[in-house]
Amino acid sequence: MSIKYGIVGLGGIASRFARVLNKAENVELVAVAARDKGKAEAFADKYHAKKSYGSYTELIDDEEVDAVYVALTHNFHCDIVKYCLNKGKAVLCEKPLTTAKKDTEELIALSRKKNVLLMEAMWMKCIPAYRKAREWVRAGKIGKVKLISASFGNNADFNPDSRLFNPKLAGGSVYDVGVYPIHFATGILNEKPEAVDGLATICETGVDEFAVINMSFKSGALASLSCGLTAYTNRDARIFGTIGNIVVYDFFGSQKCELYDSENNLKECFGEKVEDGFIYEIEHFNELYLSKKTESELIPHSDSIICAEIVDGLMKKWGSDNQEGCYIYN
Repeated sequence: MSIKYGIVGLGGIASRFARVLNKAENVELVAVAARDKGKAEAFADKYHAKKSYGSYTELIDDEEVDAVYVALTHNFHCDIVKYCLNKGKAVLCEKPLTTAKKDTEELIALSRKKNVLLMEAMWMKCIPAYRKAREWVRAGKIGKVKLISASFGNNADFNPDSRLFNPKLAGGSVYDVGVYPIHFATGILNEKPEAVDGLATICETGVDEFAVINMSFKSGALASLSCGLTAYTNRDARIFGTIGNIVVYDFFGSQKCELYDSENNLKECFGEKVEDGFIYEIEHFNELYLSKKTESELIPHSDSIICAEIVDGLMKKWGSDNQEGCYIYN
């Protein structure tokens, strides 16, 4: 069976997704949609989609489309995913699933009510190196986890109208890249934090341009995380335990992780190189769809809710002006 995909929102991440999708097995890119019909036509031609639409809802209404990849800016996710689920379309939605916990819970409840697959596109959790590091932790190979550190910082030119800095587009460092270290820590520990605190630098548009986030867990572990839009940071995550530690290189899309003992001697090394790690996410989503599942075991709905709750609390603390709610559009 060939799963027929549609893509809504045709920016840079959609281009990458389409390129990888074209190399995947048992899938077909049937349709793409942008508000600019000309852009949709050019995208369809480049990535071999049969149809192009100048309306998102037209694509979702297309009976030939089985699954929709949502690559819109964060502020549009809630409304378009809801429309997809009500139309019975499986959804792979770019992170974050929504910009508020209540909206995330609403979409998950709708997915279960309609018995339709919904998965947040946290591709990091489908990567073999991440899964290996989690396996080592859960097997007790570093003892009891005491500290997780992870950072994801990019350096972008300030543009108040860009999706990164515009509050109407749910801009800010946490929504753009901070969700990765948050998901990394909670996913490795398989635990919701008991306490979360953080500091942020708020730029002139009112969104967070750099942030540090600290968490504590009932298990006794701590997490020290950071994210930013205005400086590159080292992206090698570390997990420290009572009898060893793990390094996950370039953690959000890792191809290598290493296990060390308490004296920092290398004990195990895992690596799996691939042209683009998006393939693991696509293959996993396809397996879920063909198995008629509504939820991923690698990226469970509970993880999406936990992350949304953490971000809600941080935004409230900082007074960051980047929660604009859902939008209605075509």
